[in-house]
Amino acid sequence: MLDFINQFVYRPDATFAGPDFTPSQLGLVYEDVSFRAADGVTLSGWYLPAARPWLSLLYSHGNAGDIRDWVHAAPPFLDAGISLLIWDYRGFGRSQGQPSEEGLFLDGRAAWAWLRDRAESDGLPAAMLGKSLGSAVAIDSTAAAGPGESPVALVLDSAFTSMREIVTRLAPMVPWEQALDAAQDDTISLAAAIPRLFESLDKAPQVQCPALVIHGGQDMLVPLEQGQRLLAALPGRKQMKIIPAAGHNDISVYPEYIPAIVTFLEEMAGSS
Repeated sequence: MLDFINQFVYRPDATFAGPDFTPSQLGLVYEDVSFRAADGVTLSGWYLPAARPWLSLLYSHGNAGDIRDWVHAAPPFLDAGISLLIWDYRGFGRSQGQPSEEGLFLDGRAAWAWLRDRAESDGLPAAMLGKSLGSAVAIDSTAAAGPGESPVALVLDSAFTSMREIVTRLAPMVPWEQALDAAQDDTISLAAAIPRLFESLDKAPQVQCPALVIHGGQDMLVPLEQGQRLLAALPGRKQMKIIPAAGHNDISVYPEYIPAIVTFLEEMAGSS
């Protein structure tokens, strides 16, 4: 069952970018970077410095495609003076390995360590943004951060409470009978067969830094109420921005998206 679910959770092949695409084709200055997770897997990313930066941001992307697709999110942040590390999970893009929940958590912690060190050397505060699947990675990294290692702020874009809830919601649209047949045990119910994965709601109370939850009111993949429940579970300073007409994949095109994030990050960086 887990292998079957993984086909929907991890979609590195869902890319529309050419194999030789780089940020330079968008007119962006970038650095090719690599770093290693604790289990030795080498990960790949692009660091995009803003012209006059006041913040460095770790951008953990969604489950489809790789950084060639997601770098298109960078220009508005760069224009606002925010440098970004956009990076790929194991099994995505040029990163080694095969994706798994445990592996992605290790990856997120390694990416945060790299970005935090770079920000410190540049004399900048550092923050995190997690989009969809990336929100679970960002919550884990923030919850695991030791004293003095937390980001000045965490942004959760279209975040879900747990992958189990998402999979259960999608059950009517997925041929689960194939997965249950593969298990060769007709005594297993669908609910019992879905494993616990990316349980962000359980980890949210461990997040100690300020957080912004930004969510579309028309998100049909991750309902708004999941973002609201995450907000309620976060223990510290927190805000929520709802974009009423936005869905899951188009939220960043709405004019209020970037200003809401930048304003929040400015406030949190200024008060850190």
